[in-house]
Amino acid sequence: MSCQDMKHQWEKYKNGTLTDKEAETLEQHTENCEACSAHLEHLLTEDEPLSPTPSASSLSDDAMLDNKKVKKSIYMAKWKQRLSNVTTVISSVVLLWIVGSFLSIVYYHQSKTEYINSVNQAAIESAFPNVHIRETTSDTQSFFRMQSQMEAYKQIGREEQAIGTFTFHQLFDKTSGVEKEFSGGKYDLNLSFVYPDPKKLKQHAQEYKEWTNETWNALENLPKGTVSEVAISFDDTYSLKEVQQKMNAIDSHDFSTSWYALNTGNEQKTSTKNEPLIDLTSTFGFPEFLDLPYEHKGNQTHSTSKSNVLNMMKLLADNEETVQKVRQLDHSDLLLKQRYSYVKKHGVGVYGVVITGPTKKLLKLKNDPSITYASLGDVELWNWFNRPSSGTLMNQ
Repeated sequence: MSCQDMKHQWEKYKNGTLTDKEAETLEQHTENCEACSAHLEHLLTEDEPLSPTPSASSLSDDAMLDNKKVKKSIYMAKWKQRLSNVTTVISSVVLLWIVGSFLSIVYYHQSKTEYINSVNQAAIESAFPNVHIRETTSDTQSFFRMQSQMEAYKQIGREEQAIGTFTFHQLFDKTSGVEKEFSGGKYDLNLSFVYPDPKKLKQHAQEYKEWTNETWNALENLPKGTVSEVAISFDDTYSLKEVQQKMNAIDSHDFSTSWYALNTGNEQKTSTKNEPLIDLTSTFGFPEFLDLPYEHKGNQTHSTSKSNVLNMMKLLADNEETVQKVRQLDHSDLLLKQRYSYVKKHGVGVYGVVITGPTKKLLKLKNDPSITYASLGDVELWNWFNRPSSGTLMNQ
């Protein structure tokens, strides 16, 4: 029945003369017609009471009671429709959320999640000397969003210390934001390097000597029962194999090499005559065990190789926006594609390392002629021994 056909019924409703059958018909029509539902709401909210007509006033008490029931029925129909509309909206939102969550799960499949986490991990480990990611938790969210939390640690002696949490927010493949929450509210950047440019080494030779002597003196004055973290810079760029052999020749049992400073061909451009040290935010490197999830192919070992480093640099070059958010640098300072091209062409060159171990054992490097500069990082109480059992309880 059309709205035009219902006009007469509305007049009878206003006069209170609807029969039960007519009321049922009007109720069904109102539930399915928004225009009539709005008209009913208007009638029910009118300020002035309905004037009784002669026919209505002459009705018996039973008839008046029936008309009240009819009005109540129509009134209930209006609220049923309102409830139906609300239920429809809520159901649509819930369904949309479920569909969005399902699509996110499909989009962020295992391979893509591993790739994204590898990019995030590489961005952190290449930027912070002696820092590595030990734990990663990824949470897929609706509408093509994902959140990844990475727990960062650094090695001091034989123990790993938590330095903070990096939280990455993804929208599709794009990193929409990076939150850094360091332990204690801050992270001190005490390790620094010198690029082996002959001109700079000669120009700032006296400064390098004084700063390095201060580091060795600090190690000599520290108690014997401590372990320390030291960054050393070489007089030239060496291959990864040469550096590893060099460190092993001294005595690999006395300390551990935890991080390598990588020559990307742009380090000396970030240092001026007034800044003999490499800008801490521009240093690129890699940990001793470069272990990116995306590289896992079958029974792959975790030892660092030239191909691992090259793959890391390619990940960084292909995902500059993520690196920018981690390092908080502009494109003009990052030069990721140029750095990747340089490493690809010239190979993996190392001009410095971070070592950690017993404080007094590190002094073995004091007279090494290939070391042009040394800087002291963190110092902790003695832990240079193996624990038969250990564990960690996390906050809940």
